[in-house]
Order: sequence, then C-alpha cells, then structure tokens
Amino acid sequence: MEISLGSFIRFANASERARPRLARQIAAQANSEYNPATDFWRPMRQAIHRDRKTSRDGEALRAVALAAPSFRRTHFEQISNKWRDVSPRWREAAAARVATDHVDVGGLTVRLRPLFAEEWGDGHGEAAHVWFNKAELLPETLDGVRALLASVEGDSDLEAVFVDMRRGAIVPAGASADANYTQWLDDLGHEYVRLMDD
Repeated sequence: MEISLGSFIRFANASERARPRLARQIAAQANSEYNPATDFWRPMRQAIHRDRKTSRDGEALRAVALAAPSFRRTHFEQISNKWRDVSPRWREAAAARVATDHVDVGGLTVRLRPLFAEEWGDGHGEAAHVWFNKAELLPETLDGVRALLASVEGDSDLEAVFVDMRRGAIVPAGASADANYTQWLDDLGHEYVRLMDD
C-alpha cells in the first residue's frame, strides 16, 4: 500500500476521529484515474517548475494566480506572495535532477517526490518537499515529517527540506533532539493500513 507524502501528512495531522474518513478519501483518490482538472495545486506546481528553470523571478506564479478561476485565485495569490519570501534561498543555485524515494512506515509505503531540487556550485544541494495546504501542521506532525524525510537512505547528495508555503517556512529534514519519531511514524502507518483492511 502506497501513498504520497502529502496524503501521509494530511492523515498524520488529522484528529483520530477524522482519520477513518480521511483514509478512505485518500485511498479512493489513489485508486481513481488521475484527472488534471481536479488537481487543485497542479497549476501552481507547474508554475514553480517554470520559475526554477527560467526567469526565477516569480513571474510564472503571479501569472497563474492572476489567471486562476475565482475559487482558486485567493489561494494561488497567497502562494505567489509567499514564494517571494522563500525563493531567495536558492537564488545562487541551479535546478538539479529530482528523484523519487520511498520509505516504509508500519507497513505503509510513503512516496517522497520533491517538487524541485537545487544545487550550488560547491556541490551542496537541496530537494524541496512543498506543502501548499491551508492547514497548519501540528508541532508533532512537523517533527514527524522532518524525521521521515531524514530516514531516506538514497544515493543522492541532496538534503531534504520541507517548505510550508502558506507560512513561508523552510525546515530541514532531521530527527528532533527531544523525541524519537520512529515509533510514532510506524504507529501511523499501522493505523492507516488497519483502517484500509477493515
């Protein structure tokens, strides 16, 4: 059983009461044929890709926000505005190849595909996992995500960073100094798998 990092974050951040319904929604979405028209954030992801590979001035995001239908416009404008806050981090870097990783948590496979990757002249690079959603992550969810990203043992030289676009925050992967999140992640994976088996 496999889900995306975004879906796992939504599940982890939900209340225990909401998780059964959310798990069913995630599974239904994963099992249905992909429809670009219903992918809310697709235009903004594409705009970020264009920005990273061309002008790097945020104009691609602004254009998408201005052209968006009314139900998306406010959300896209917020992302476009926050992009100005986070994108200077990679001003001196260049686009790098994005690789997909997978990590097992409690029998659930979580797919980790960065939205973009950047590399500086000294060889140091970052793979950016971007969170667009309005919901603010609980502290334990954010720490769990950082631990999850840090647990990937790939052959990439890129460091994972988590970008919370709504809040303009960039957080590096890494286990929290005051807690071990391995068991927490495994428990969440077991819970998701159990809900799908019921």
